[in-house]
Amino acid sequence: MLSTVAWTIAFVGLAGFFAYQVYERFRVLTFARPTDRFDNIPERVSRTLKYAIGQFKFFKSPAHDRRAGLLHALVFWGFLVLGYQALHMFARGWFEGFYLPLLNGESLGGPILLLKDIMEVVVAISAMVLLSRWLITHPQRLMGFKPAEERVASHPHWEAKLILCFIAAITLSGLTYDAGRMVFMAGDAEIEAEKMWSPFARMLSVVLAGLPAGGAESASDAAWWIHNLVILTFLNLLPTSKHFHVITSIPNVFFSKLEPLGRLSKQDLESENAIYGTSQMRHFDWKQVLDMYSCTECGRCSSHCPATATNKPLAPRQFLLNLRNFLYAHPESLTDPEFAQKVATGEVEGAEEIISDEVLWSCNTCRACEEACPVNIEYVDKIVDMRRYLVQEEARFPAELTRVFQGMERQSNPWGLGADKRAEWAEGMDIPTLADKPDAEYLFFVGCAGSYDDRAKKITQAVAKLLKAANVSFAILGRDEPCNGDTARRLGNEYLYQSMAAAAVETFNGFGVKKVITNCPHCYNSIKNELPQFGGEYHVQHATELVADLMAAGKLRLAGEKVGSVVYHDSCYLGRYNDVYDAPRRILQALSGIDLREAERTQQFGMCCGAGGGRMWVEEAPEQRVNVLRVEQLLDTKADTIASACPYCMTMLTDGVKSKELEEKVRNRDVLELAADALPG
Repeated sequence: MLSTVAWTIAFVGLAGFFAYQVYERFRVLTFARPTDRFDNIPERVSRTLKYAIGQFKFFKSPAHDRRAGLLHALVFWGFLVLGYQALHMFARGWFEGFYLPLLNGESLGGPILLLKDIMEVVVAISAMVLLSRWLITHPQRLMGFKPAEERVASHPHWEAKLILCFIAAITLSGLTYDAGRMVFMAGDAEIEAEKMWSPFARMLSVVLAGLPAGGAESASDAAWWIHNLVILTFLNLLPTSKHFHVITSIPNVFFSKLEPLGRLSKQDLESENAIYGTSQMRHFDWKQVLDMYSCTECGRCSSHCPATATNKPLAPRQFLLNLRNFLYAHPESLTDPEFAQKVATGEVEGAEEIISDEVLWSCNTCRACEEACPVNIEYVDKIVDMRRYLVQEEARFPAELTRVFQGMERQSNPWGLGADKRAEWAEGMDIPTLADKPDAEYLFFVGCAGSYDDRAKKITQAVAKLLKAANVSFAILGRDEPCNGDTARRLGNEYLYQSMAAAAVETFNGFGVKKVITNCPHCYNSIKNELPQFGGEYHVQHATELVADLMAAGKLRLAGEKVGSVVYHDSCYLGRYNDVYDAPRRILQALSGIDLREAERTQQFGMCCGAGGGRMWVEEAPEQRVNVLRVEQLLDTKADTIASACPYCMTMLTDGVKSKELEEKVRNRDVLELAADALPG
């Protein structure tokens, strides 16, 4: 009776406090801006089963991350099984001999008991191995990335160690509880059935049987209290720690972005209450706040970030944790509309700038962080929203961007060159414009780089040669071709972007465009995924996709001399943003005598060239150049040729090779240049 009263007091007190903490966290969440994340429920359920329950990202991660990922998955799956037993253990505080369905030795209960018994041991071992990583091996992605995270006064590593100890205690106490009962309740029908299906508990029961009289029962009772109190204490740590993700990660995956990854939000710039970017906590929507709650602090985002790898001030993990920690310290930043004014007048202390401008301008928007995140946290949209504020409200941006914005405003291209030069690349090639050939099946959208950059013009010419060789019906816009504004949007100049996007749609629709080919992944992403926000619905293909399809259909045949060893670099906006990995490789594999190699970081885990997110136009210190680091990774393959499928990547990789003084030994070629070289004749 006394133990029942004590358990009731402990349960009501600790469970009640846990419920209160969770309520407070989600009450704050309700003050965030609304966003619709309840569409397409079947797809959301499917994604949740794949990423949250199936832990899919841990198994497609690079090899060096896969072992820790497997251990985490085993702990997660183990707790799905052991959670059922925890309810069973709680209930026995009031009802001795209580059995939940499937937790006895009858019918399907036997295999369930066996699974429970195995998972208790597996989870305990996994927790101890993970604990050894914190105490002994110290992997960098767990401990933090300097200098990007050196400003953190204290990273709560003690918390992770304590939680892992709790997990081990929960599993071992559960095992001990069962083993003790097998000793002091020997002969009971239910206990004998449990013995048959619980090999590990049965082995431990042999040890407990050697204790003095009553020892096994005392050990079992103590294990019951330890098991239940550790769980309740664990629950109360969750809302104030990184382990809140235990509660929020599954909802976070369920509510993750279903629309194209390359589509940023369209700001309503005409509304009377328009928000020109994010500068306060209350500007974030509730899913963005849920992201902050859901960070596991595993560091996978930062370990894949090119900015972090080149010692810039951005580390995605710390970016998110700074936001989360500020919100935890100042929940009124969401609940009080006057909070920002109180900060400005000094009424609120300790609310200094939490994300510096340098952090925001370091991002390449490559999405490597999001690809690596096991709980589908969205980083890029937040960073661009914060850039929007800096550009549109504060006019705070790197000085080099002034010329870029002016060029786009005045000449519709970042180079600031006149429209009369847009089609100079086509001179002597007999390529029609849509004005001359309005019935052309495809618009070949060249883009600013392919029109104005001398190196990129050669790629444009190669694409045109391939299309002509395959008798594709296409035309260009020539001097009428607009810029789609991708660079402006990624740099946060949403107002400029929207005017350019609307003009592009007006031009396309005016010429009756239905199908678009482009060789620039940035143009491809913008036309395919973002122009629909402005009424522009087109069938869009990257040139490598169309050429690969033409080759497969026998409409384009390649010959040519032996190519040699080639390593292919994946463009972020073609690969991670739009899942185009195979088409460029299919083209390369069709070339004569090719030795196609892969870098260690490749496909969805490939590293950015450094041009994305408008970084193409921002100067970098020599020791912080992403393109140099990426070239070093590609050179490790010992390939004679670096191939790419993006004019921006071409520029960055060429500069990287030159920095190594290897331009005479290593070629930089676009995939479609290599294909055009292999055309018969």
